[in-house]
Amino acid sequence: MTTSPSTPKPRSRLLIALGAAAIVACLILTGLVTRMDQWLYDQLGPLVSQEADNRIVVVAIDEKSLSELGRWPWSRRQHARLIDELGRIGVRGIGLDLLLSEPALFDPEGDALLARAMGRHGKVVLPVLAEATQVNGPLVELLPIPEFSASVASLGHVDLAADDDGVVRSAYLRAGQGSPRWPALALALSQLDQPLAQNDDLPGERLSDQAQASPQRWVRDHRVLVPYANPPGGFAQVSYTDVIHQRVPASLLQGRWVLVGTTAMGMGDTVKVPGQRGGRGLTGVEYEANVLNMLIQGSAITPMSLGGQLLLSILLVSLPMLLCGFAAFRQIWRPALATIALTLLLSLLLLQFARIWFPASATLLVLAIGASVWVYRLIRRTQRAAQTDPLTGLANRNKFNHALEQELRAIQRTHLPMSLLLLDIDHFKQLNDSQGHASGDAVLRLLARVLRGRARRPRDVIARLGGDEFAVLLPETSAQAAATIATTIHVDLANLAARTERALDAPPFTASIGIHTTQAGDNLDSAEVFERADAALYQAKQAGRNRSVSHAPAMP
Repeated sequence: MTTSPSTPKPRSRLLIALGAAAIVACLILTGLVTRMDQWLYDQLGPLVSQEADNRIVVVAIDEKSLSELGRWPWSRRQHARLIDELGRIGVRGIGLDLLLSEPALFDPEGDALLARAMGRHGKVVLPVLAEATQVNGPLVELLPIPEFSASVASLGHVDLAADDDGVVRSAYLRAGQGSPRWPALALALSQLDQPLAQNDDLPGERLSDQAQASPQRWVRDHRVLVPYANPPGGFAQVSYTDVIHQRVPASLLQGRWVLVGTTAMGMGDTVKVPGQRGGRGLTGVEYEANVLNMLIQGSAITPMSLGGQLLLSILLVSLPMLLCGFAAFRQIWRPALATIALTLLLSLLLLQFARIWFPASATLLVLAIGASVWVYRLIRRTQRAAQTDPLTGLANRNKFNHALEQELRAIQRTHLPMSLLLLDIDHFKQLNDSQGHASGDAVLRLLARVLRGRARRPRDVIARLGGDEFAVLLPETSAQAAATIATTIHVDLANLAARTERALDAPPFTASIGIHTTQAGDNLDSAEVFERADAALYQAKQAGRNRSVSHAPAMP
């Protein structure tokens, strides 16, 4: 099987595949494409978004509640009243996303009432906060006061882990100081009526054993990507004050998971989520609603392990080298583009059906660079082919015309002469008719080889103008030097004719040469220069062929 000029040989393909594998591994291990992966996830994320579950209701401490119940913080008697009302309605569980880490010294009885209300309900979850004691210091646990911790059904952390661009894409299902002992608040709430799940039963990216070594470190485990609802803040929401004043229909809350938190402007931090275009972002309680939505629908997205990502990426960037052996993919840029499409499709299918996130940016980048390089090479090769005579490999007439125009302009800048040689093979038609086209082609190739040996400077241009007509463009060459080169060409042809064995098996032949040298002050255009060289060639033929004639007198 022959190999296309644009298809690497097997050894080259192996080296290219190894190089691509090394580059993609370097990009992944160094994290250079992390931002690209985040952008790609943000683009694909909406394709796997889900509806907000109607079993989740947010009880919002909003502007209306602040207006009716007074300035924050309220007496904890209000929270006790809320929990009792939710208990009367019969909610499935309550996540009270409020900071209760210090006793209310101004109203200790309110603390006692709240503790008893939580104990009576039996399905209340309180948050464990991760807070830095100093700027850029380590995170430490802030637990509810012991009275509350003893009264609730469970505690859950509300640690928000933003990526380096400030967007919160992930949730850690377990975290804690020294070890990941606390479930996420939403996880604790979703498991109130189930046996507590073991770590191995939870989805998500596991943390290494080394990360658990320090007892002072805030440790996270079971990282999952959150498929935010569409829209992220689209959960059923009722006002805190409406609930305690019984202005909310019981059917809206009965049997639901209830998350209680602040939504009023200026109260608490906001969460920036993927795809957000301005606005204030989500409140903390809305973020918890999205995590709970993910858990009860079983739609958590697990990041692919580092080993799996490396293996799949290396396989994909090596795939074009395997495909280019097939006829349909003989040019390597085609399998590279096909693999780019396959990579995007695979990433989307894993996200949609396996709930696994494959960060494909490194793979796509390497494939795109590879395809671009090969497309560029193909364009350059096509351009060269459009300017090259296929039989001899010399420049064709188009390239010659362009080069002649360029050198005429250069004469005006450098004030140095330029010489043009036009050549015709003597009696070429008779040779072609008597010896056959194969011998004629051999003669043309042999003359091209001779001319290459005599015009070797970078700017020299040798062209086959058509049939048996050739041109040699010699920038910065005097008439005397051009005549010398023409003479050496005649000598080379005579030497070839005298040989008994010729490398190209071509019959003996001679050539006639016309020479014209252009000076800076001549002010001739390309057509006039060509006509003068052609006139000199005609004189050489009229004088008996196998000779050179110069249109201009030789320079002393």
